[in-house]
Amino acid sequence: MLAKLYRLTSESDFARVAKSRSSAYEKLLGVKVRENHLSHSRFGIVVGLKVSKKAPERNKIKRRIREIIRKHFNDLETGYDVMILGMKQAVGADYSDIETSLLKAFKKVKLLK
Repeated sequence: MLAKLYRLTSESDFARVAKSRSSAYEKLLGVKVRENHLSHSRFGIVVGLKVSKKAPERNKIKRRIREIIRKHFNDLETGYDVMILGMKQAVGADYSDIETSLLKAFKKVKLLK
């Protein structure tokens, strides 16, 4: 679990990032990024009902994404709000596939050092 300091929590934060034009989409995940002018980056994960009607499947995807962020946290640029969007194809995907997809999306938006 990410510390609260590193999480997008309010609906207005999510809305601000969602309107951002800086985004990258891969087969399994999408990433939207916006500068936040803070000394740290904040992350929000969205896996909606359209991805899967089953909460355990949506939660599994979110847990995997959080673990990937935790694992690569020191390799990521600071000062950004990042929203990660899960897609339908992520439901049956392996951890390594999700990790590859997320890191590729981070590289596209120049978030990976």
